Amino acid sequence: MIILVWPVVLLIAGVLLTMGIVVRMRPVKDQHAPVDEHTTALLAAGLLPLAECPQGRDACLRCLQVDRCVIHRLLELGLTPGTRVRVVQDAGGPMLLAVRGSRVALGRDLAERMWVELPELEAIDLPLS
Repeated sequence: MIILVWPVVLLIAGVLLTMGIVVRMRPVKDQHAPVDEHTTALLAAGLLPLAECPQGRDACLRCLQVDRCVIHRLLELGLTPGTRVRVVQDAGGPMLLAVRGSRVALGRDLAERMWVELPELEAIDLPLS
């Protein structure tokens, strides 16, 4: 029975191709948001998306590029401009953040639209020998 299935599948695929019904694969879109003037200005100001913030580093939330309904929810979670956040876990999917003594999970698409500033690392004075 299994041996007879493949010829039928190939026959149907051949008929669909000859009739012009072809499934075209769409090219994969760039996963980064399109660069507009506002994004260029944020990058020039030294800000970066929260999704690109290194794990374990403190950052200061500066700008939210999200819809009004999302802003309301972020404010409820304590994610207001000027707040310090730390990326606790970033495994490529949702991010786990430390915010005001609690943990908040955010999707990567939302983290791409939240802009943070990384404080400069303080210089370490090493004794000269």
